Amino acid sequence: MASTKKAADTFVGLDIGTSCIKAVVIRKNSEQGVDVIGRGIANNTGMRKGEVQNIEATERAIRQAVIEAERMSGVKIKSVYAGISGGHINSSNSKGVVAVRGGEVTQSDVDRVIESAAAVNIPVGYEVLHVIPQQFRLDGQGDIKTPIGMTGVRLEVEVHIVSGAVSNAANITRACTKAGITVDDIILDQLASSEAVLSDDEREIGACLIDGGGGTTNLAVFNKGSVFHTAVLQLGGINFTKDLHMGLQITESEAERLKVDHGCIWIEKVMPEEAATVKMIGKNHPSSISKSVITQILQSRADEIFTMLAGELQVKKLYEFINSGIVITGGIANFDGVEELATSVMGRPARIGVPQNIGGLSDLVCDPSFSTAVGLAILHSKKGDSANSISGVEGDLLTKVKASMKDFLGEFF
Repeated sequence: MASTKKAADTFVGLDIGTSCIKAVVIRKNSEQGVDVIGRGIANNTGMRKGEVQNIEATERAIRQAVIEAERMSGVKIKSVYAGISGGHINSSNSKGVVAVRGGEVTQSDVDRVIESAAAVNIPVGYEVLHVIPQQFRLDGQGDIKTPIGMTGVRLEVEVHIVSGAVSNAANITRACTKAGITVDDIILDQLASSEAVLSDDEREIGACLIDGGGGTTNLAVFNKGSVFHTAVLQLGGINFTKDLHMGLQITESEAERLKVDHGCIWIEKVMPEEAATVKMIGKNHPSSISKSVITQILQSRADEIFTMLAGELQVKKLYEFINSGIVITGGIANFDGVEELATSVMGRPARIGVPQNIGGLSDLVCDPSFSTAVGLAILHSKKGDSANSISGVEGDLLTKVKASMKDFLGEFF
């Protein structure tokens, strides 16, 4: 490993994705912002649809990405904020109510009412990951963000609750620990991505974030500055690759290359005469295939994903909240024509979301696929300890992670 040094105010986001691991190192600057000082990328074969399937393979990928980020940044990484996703993620909205003690709302009252709202039934083997306040009500007055210090008798809260399988969170922390990294916190992927790509105005007016990764496509709806809905669809970039693999009878590696080099999901952007060179299985020489054929295969899968997401918004009656449009990030946002197709299928204007408001080596992460890692690093800088320091808190790591997640997200969302 290259020689590294310690530095204060350095923070790391670790996106543990299905197809690859991304580590982003940032440092606070003198202008109250953050600068990117390093990044690392490694292919990952230890995950499936956002869930750890092989600890050793995931550990190796984490170690490789972290070493690369250390070499670039010159910083020894000891702790990170890590992302979590997968089909095990569940979400719902809940309400709580308590009587205000003493007539003036205190932190204790706020804690009690949130605890009341979080007292919901969850499946065996699951734990609450995030309890995110949406709004408070005090004696009938709503849309209150911070009720502490106000006078009243009846305090109510509406919250968004995210739960997930304990085993998957434990496997993420275990893989990181085996790679020599401490997990300071675990954050739902789309919430981390939103920190990197959404503006405060979009959160307030109402936006739908779509974060498409290798194994899953994640959804989050924001309104009045808060999270109103999250969901995980178990379809992602790997499905596009497999469609090309099966449809064109080519190897998966060749299908992946085609997807990256010629990925378009809006047929109107392809000229009839355009073609791509493809290595076909069982043939000694490369063949030529129309790009329109490639596009039709990819567009069919993308149309399915956006249709399913639109159905989710329709069923949950969330369209009324989406006033500023749809923001698409993650690897899926690199498809040519993604804005056109998303707008057509989902009925709202769409834009591509890339990490914003960052300095330093920002060009290295100015890509939708880095949104989760950058968002995790930004959240780490807002709440966590420096990436060079190991927390002195004793006790079970998973318990510590879950407790800090609730405190953290309750404050910033």
